[in-house]
Amino acid sequence: MEVALDFGDNDRINYQEEEEGESFPSGFPETDVTLVVEEQKFHVSRAVLSQHSPVFKAMFNGHFKESTEKEIVLEDKKAEHFKEFLKSFYPNMKYSLTEKNVLQVLPLAHEYQSSLVGDCETCMIQMCKPETGITVSTLLDYILAAEKFDLTTFLETAANYSARVDYDLLLGNTFETKNEGRNTYTLEMSENKDISSKFSKINIETRLLIAEKRLQHLEMNRRKRDNNISVNESDYKLPLK
Repeated sequence: MEVALDFGDNDRINYQEEEEGESFPSGFPETDVTLVVEEQKFHVSRAVLSQHSPVFKAMFNGHFKESTEKEIVLEDKKAEHFKEFLKSFYPNMKYSLTEKNVLQVLPLAHEYQSSLVGDCETCMIQMCKPETGITVSTLLDYILAAEKFDLTTFLETAANYSARVDYDLLLGNTFETKNEGRNTYTLEMSENKDISSKFSKINIETRLLIAEKRLQHLEMNRRKRDNNISVNESDYKLPLK
């Protein structure tokens, strides 16, 4: 499979992905090097990549063998993720970062020392709002990625956001009231193993920060009630997945 990034007339992008003689929409300008990821070929511009990434600049302009090679194999990467990375900064493309692709782009942006790291963090911060519909699972994925890539501003935002989420939800626990008959009710807990596993991987410092923010939120609500002040800030109702 080959992917070409090429400019057509009037700065419009013409792009084509070829596979078994068929053409598919893909995305990608003037090319002088081919990057191979999982056997998929990306025909790209050294100048564009060098301008965007100091790692690519060193690779193409230094004393590495890649500086003269026409085809370079990049190991340990997913082709779909690499395509999303390129589309996020390539001239006249610059696809928006979204909830779905931000965690595909972030590791590559970090590896290639790209300014997209900051854009990824901004995207993740913007997702920490009740109206976005972010799930507990995605929130925990973001927190784990932020810890790995040292996105401290996001971690602070995520802790404040998580303070408005039932702590049991972050642990993957949900509760259901069951009628046992004769006006007898029981509360049955179920655990989502995937969610609880993700939460267990979060650093203890981050977990303590979330717990601290949660306690502060609950304490503030208690004080409002004690002083007959209306409490309008209910917990966010996030779906698990």
